[in-house]
Amino acid sequence: MKKTLTAIIVLILSLIPLYAGGSAESTADNVAVAEDFVVSYPVANDGQTLDIWCPIQAPAAKYITSYNEQEIYNEIEKNTGISTNYIHPALGQEKEQLGLLIAGGDLPDIIQIRDLYSGGASSGVDDGIFYDLTDLVKTYAPDYYALITQDDLMYKLATDNDGRIVAFHLLKSTAPEFYRINFTDAVIEKYGIEEMPVTLDDYEEIFSRMAADGLAGFALPMNGQLDQFMWPFGITPGFFLDENGNVAYGAYTEEYRDYLEFMHDWYSKGYIYKDFMSNLSTNQRRALYSNLQVGMLYDAVDLAKSQAESAGLKSYPANYPRQYEGQKIPFRTVYEETLPVTQSGSSMATVVTTSCENPELAVQYLNYFYTQEGADLCNWGIKDKAYTVDENGQKHFTDYMLNNPDIALGDVQTLLKIHLTAKLAEPDVVCNPNVISNEEALELRMMYSDDPNVDDSQVLPVFELSAEAAYDRSRILRDITTYIDEMTVKFITGATPLTEYDSYMAQLKSMGIEDAIAITQQEYETFMSKPGLESL
Repeated sequence: MKKTLTAIIVLILSLIPLYAGGSAESTADNVAVAEDFVVSYPVANDGQTLDIWCPIQAPAAKYITSYNEQEIYNEIEKNTGISTNYIHPALGQEKEQLGLLIAGGDLPDIIQIRDLYSGGASSGVDDGIFYDLTDLVKTYAPDYYALITQDDLMYKLATDNDGRIVAFHLLKSTAPEFYRINFTDAVIEKYGIEEMPVTLDDYEEIFSRMAADGLAGFALPMNGQLDQFMWPFGITPGFFLDENGNVAYGAYTEEYRDYLEFMHDWYSKGYIYKDFMSNLSTNQRRALYSNLQVGMLYDAVDLAKSQAESAGLKSYPANYPRQYEGQKIPFRTVYEETLPVTQSGSSMATVVTTSCENPELAVQYLNYFYTQEGADLCNWGIKDKAYTVDENGQKHFTDYMLNNPDIALGDVQTLLKIHLTAKLAEPDVVCNPNVISNEEALELRMMYSDDPNVDDSQVLPVFELSAEAAYDRSRILRDITTYIDEMTVKFITGATPLTEYDSYMAQLKSMGIEDAIAITQQEYETFMSKPGLESL
């Protein structure tokens, strides 16, 4: 089963005018749906304005106070024929202000709930706050509907456990994983690294040379779990699918003992930065790297490159570590098909509220973000201003995007295009000005993307749990996560000997970890067995 969990399908903006005639059927929310309606932009609109609540991205907020001032949203208004009024919560207070908005009852037409609404969009439909969009989408969002019905997994991710379409999602095909282990040229030269390390033995050899010189190899995350060093042991942080396709939890396995033994050995040999657990900030970790206080950095390759360059150095990434060459790493995706992101920090779940007097119009507006014209506007900006198209049909950003004197390069994607919203997106290695403007950084990001031994076959699909299951699992994991973090650090540093690992496992069991796994297993089975394309 192909899964591209970083791939996303989230729709915010495409709306259609009211149907004036023809037969109609009723949705679960008693909204008349015209069976023979044809969506066309700009829509025939009687001047209605849609109020849309969504968080504003921090980089954009440095230049504008509202998306009402953003040129792409203004262009979308013109192209769709639909007036909009964007409303934004205060930065950092999004969840609290959404809660107050819901409690007040006077809701805008559209809300980008992301992961901010407890229980997700499905619960909001059950509570009568959001529309069941199933029939509306089929008629008034044909572009979105065509995308989510082209693949069974995609359709399941885009619908709730009852097979309902309750939100528009960000749809995106993943780019090659860009978080890698990085080494500076100074370290490579000083310690005679002729080829980038591949196996754990390769790292052992390199780190031993560094330790002999008083240099730590790297700084672990403060909880001691570095996923790329866990993968060679067949596990990953959090929930995943084991080799039999059953749900497992990385820190509650016998393989985690092996990982901890390995990390403890490296820590005792001086390969790991002694104070890794001291809540180092991202910038502090990067500074350790560029100041040659650690030998390597686990970070986005383009950011590691920039950090190294600030110290007059160059940075180069390594492929995922293995126990042996050719070992399969089943926890990461390379280029795959487009899928929806439905529950993660990148989720752009967007709903239509039952306060909306014209849900047909709202759905047409959101659909526009999945049309080719709408997707191009979001991903590239305004044609002939932000980008041009050559004779071969290839798009190229202009200086307006790449060398704008008034906007920092890292900010243009949130100000001169639409970066995060419910839309049909392209990978950022194609249309992120900050990435593609640096050919060397882009080349580094693409390294190892064709590795035939990397896939996502043991990655748990990012499906949405039922409200009850989400609450129960969260309640169980709250204390468990803290306990795992504390014990992981103690095992690695030697404060607690690994002879106590069985006691650690017993304590996790008594705290309910197996209940959390069982909940996830049940929800996964429900997700996999729920209505798919065969139900259409």
